[in-house]
Amino acid sequence: MLFGGIAFSSAMGWWVTTSSKQPVTFTEGEFAGQANPADIRGSYTFGDIAKSFDITPEVLAQAFGVTEGDPAAFAVKELEIIFLDSGYEIGTSSVRLFVAYYAGLPFDTTGQEIYMPQSATDILLAKGNLTLEQIEYLDKYTVVVESTDSVTGAVD
Repeated sequence: MLFGGIAFSSAMGWWVTTSSKQPVTFTEGEFAGQANPADIRGSYTFGDIAKSFDITPEVLAQAFGVTEGDPAAFAVKELEIIFLDSGYEIGTSSVRLFVAYYAGLPFDTTGQEIYMPQSATDILLAKGNLTLEQIEYLDKYTVVVESTDSVTGAVD
């Protein structure tokens, strides 16, 4: 019974055992059909993100201070290790927010404290497509990271 179900699912193309590394898409509204940055996972690389959004791995690396190795091969979950001693949680949520703001896509920050390194905020501000509400959010949650071991403080 079990193997029959698996065989049938495989034949129908429903049995998938590997990750596609593609975020789900918005299903309705102005952004229907576009990838949703809220579905970016820690296992994604900057290269995976670049395939789904209009952003290069190099921009992501610059935003988050990744200077070693191939930016396209850098896994998002590694940011949590890089910023571990910063006193702030900078990781997958930060990348989701950065990609959403950079690409001009909606992202709900209600009730969330998503910290952003100053380098990422500088890139977003230079792009010039942020709303006043987004700028205010970044003003509140941007942190200045001197190195992987220290943070000089939040920008208020």
